[in-house]
Amino acid sequence: MRTTSAILSKIFTRRFYVQNTGFFLVLFYLLFGVVNGANLLAYHKGLLLGFLGNYSFLFLVLLLWTSYALKCVGFILKTFQTQGYDFLYPTMGSIDKATRRGIWFRLHTAIYMPVLVYAGIAVVIAIQHQFYISAVIVAVLNIANCIWPLRLYERKLEQPDVIFFTGHLQRWLNQHFTKPPVLYFLYELLTNFPRRIVSTKIFSAAILWLTFLIMTRGEYFDLRGLQIGVMVSVLTHMQLMVHHRAFDDTYLNFMENLPIRLVTHYLRLIGVYVILFLPEMIIITVNAYTKTTPWGLVTVFCTALSLLILFRVMLFFPKMNPEKHVRNTMLTSFIVLFMVLGHYEWPAILLLQAASAIIFFVKYRQYEPYIESAS
Repeated sequence: MRTTSAILSKIFTRRFYVQNTGFFLVLFYLLFGVVNGANLLAYHKGLLLGFLGNYSFLFLVLLLWTSYALKCVGFILKTFQTQGYDFLYPTMGSIDKATRRGIWFRLHTAIYMPVLVYAGIAVVIAIQHQFYISAVIVAVLNIANCIWPLRLYERKLEQPDVIFFTGHLQRWLNQHFTKPPVLYFLYELLTNFPRRIVSTKIFSAAILWLTFLIMTRGEYFDLRGLQIGVMVSVLTHMQLMVHHRAFDDTYLNFMENLPIRLVTHYLRLIGVYVILFLPEMIIITVNAYTKTTPWGLVTVFCTALSLLILFRVMLFFPKMNPEKHVRNTMLTSFIVLFMVLGHYEWPAILLLQAASAIIFFVKYRQYEPYIESAS
């Protein structure tokens, strides 16, 4: 049973944290990157006391924690539907029900752990400052968030063909709308993985909002500061890129054999990320069009799109698993960061575009679908 638990932990827990690296980088930036190190403890203590002593604020925090619990549940349920993981049904189904519930509980709490740690600290602070009702509310909600998902996991084993609400939307779109190839992946996200793209876009928008808020409160506007915020926003899209590769491997492999020019494939790839980043481009334009020139906005957009495209084509390298992808994207981001700070934005953009084009045109025809090693 220990071996089974270790394998399941690798499938669920490890994959969750790897696929959501961008999400946790954004969270780290929000919680620690915007505060002076000397004031970090005072900031978090003030934040804890702020929502423990205000029920409206507490309700918002509880809502965010529950949303994270839903994200955890969604990941586990989607894993069962992921190609290559069909063996989970007979594996989990063959385990005694009481033992299986314990496994479900350990898997869920392992990926819900960041909230449990912060909530535990909140309970201690609440008791120290005599916010007993808030302490009970926080404790009860988080215990509930570790228990109610177990029923959903059991239901998934009993009814593996359960169709989510997006199934109706998907059937309607299929009947009334013929999609161009550039929309294939976006359609997949919106119909089959809405939580993934919505959560990514929410955190991406939060990064941009925080970037503009910091500059507004400081009564200044720096295009380099905006580009740094945009780079962090781009990093939140890494899990979507890995999903994009999996989608292409599974559903669009046949397109390589069609009489389509490589440049058309490359333009389709660019189009996917232009459309995907369009909400952020609108947010940036609305908040910055009076503070910078049109050329400044073009520079910001080109930087973001160049990073997105390069990060995506990096996945054409063989044996490029999510962990290696994260390391390479972080290294690239640091190099671009120093170039932006040194006012070398356009040389950075040209280098990124050149690297993207070279990798794509060399690797696209040679690429074989990525298969994760069992070791």
